[in-house]
Amino acid sequence: MNEFNITEIQDFQNRSLVEIIFRQLEGLILSGKIQPGERINESKLSNILGVSRAPIREALRLLASNGILEIRANRGMFVRNLQINEVEGLYDIRAALDVLAGEKAAERIDEEHLQVLNHWIQEMAVCVESKDTDAYYRANIAFHEAIVEISGNANLSSIYEGVCKQMSLFRKVSLSLPGHLRLSLQRHKKIVEAIRSKNSSKAAKVMRNHTLGAKKALLRAIMDKKASF
Repeated sequence: MNEFNITEIQDFQNRSLVEIIFRQLEGLILSGKIQPGERINESKLSNILGVSRAPIREALRLLASNGILEIRANRGMFVRNLQINEVEGLYDIRAALDVLAGEKAAERIDEEHLQVLNHWIQEMAVCVESKDTDAYYRANIAFHEAIVEISGNANLSSIYEGVCKQMSLFRKVSLSLPGHLRLSLQRHKKIVEAIRSKNSSKAAKVMRNHTLGAKKALLRAIMDKKASF
């Protein structure tokens, strides 16, 4: 009974706790319940969760490495508040990734894949009618993740996820524009049509135009929001 490596078991338990804290904090940040620019208080979290500060600190470091939090010298951890140039840069990266995803998805698309994409189109359509921006946003993410999965490129999937998580800090702003949900839905339908055609160059073009169009809408929303103050 002395052969057990208690240290390793305890380390596994600590890592599991870090992962749980990481996922929950990430969900609160990406859903907007913890706002960009807001400070993360380790001591407060420790009291709320009833755990030591060590796993909380490690979870915060992971969030910082993913670009969701930023460390400010002598001030602590803050939810990243992206600047306009960073927003533009992320959209340009996302457009390039979407081109690759669209090309490869068009080459590999089959009926089962189409059913998945159409399922998310239907979900988004329901959200448009009910004007549920939050639910639409989640369905939108799932739709694009499905295209990346259809592409069959695991490395693309990993990179895409990281970029999209950073983008989640601001992307919902554009969906609040009047009429944008319905316009967004129509653009997603065109994506499905392009991928279904199995024309990789057409799918790539539609994907790129969609992402750059979303970039313009977001920048317009940010400018309008600033002008209102």
